[in-house]
Amino acid sequence: MRQAILALALACAASGALADDATHAHAPGSASHWTYSGTSGPEHWAQISEAFHTCESGRAESPIDIRSTKKAPADTPRIQFSYEPVPVHLLNTGHAIQFAATPGKDSVTLGDTRYQLVQFHFHSPGEERFASRASPMDLHLVHADASGKLLVVAVQFVVGDTPNPVLGALLDDIPMNPGEEKTDNALLVNPLGLLPATKSGYYTYSGSLTTPPCSEGVTWIELKEPVTISRAQLEAMRGFYDHNQRPVQPLNGREILEVD
Repeated sequence: MRQAILALALACAASGALADDATHAHAPGSASHWTYSGTSGPEHWAQISEAFHTCESGRAESPIDIRSTKKAPADTPRIQFSYEPVPVHLLNTGHAIQFAATPGKDSVTLGDTRYQLVQFHFHSPGEERFASRASPMDLHLVHADASGKLLVVAVQFVVGDTPNPVLGALLDDIPMNPGEEKTDNALLVNPLGLLPATKSGYYTYSGSLTTPPCSEGVTWIELKEPVTISRAQLEAMRGFYDHNQRPVQPLNGREILEVD
């Protein structure tokens, strides 16, 4: 019994640490400086800090190249979104542009589990690959359940003639310098506006955070349908951070389920 209680306590502590990793993975002012290039780039993350060892030793890392998939069983739970307009709180983390979610407001549900939105951030080019192809930019919406276990929804962007209104509103408020943040309580945005109209089709697999400490045990939901942004919006985002992407990681036998 004591061993079972200890195991449960360790599991809960690990889940809580995972949620904390998600909150601080892009946080400015980290004592262990990492980047996306050179001697502090992805190939060297594990050598920067002992806390980053999973970036090299992990066997279920993200991002991945989605090629071969398996149809999900008909009774597979579908993800449900519950987002609403919230005040803007943006951080320029030194690695990405990140939106800090309002606690208790936005969430997704998968099966019987509810995951609260913690933050979302952007990568350019997109980190995920689809038959070796990457989108010009992607969005990662990071959620955590009550125990701290993570679920990330990934959205791919494509360039078109129509700008995205929510991204446009955020661009007006992005802090210019790394380490700066900005809160605009007068401006309400709904993260749902950064998602495609059709959210029922997606790929799902078990992976990790794509930034140090590269913690595993993360459920990934890769939405199939992309969202259109304008060329001007893409270039504006790239003006802050370009090539903030981790290379794709080996599947190591993991299964990718396709949900329709």
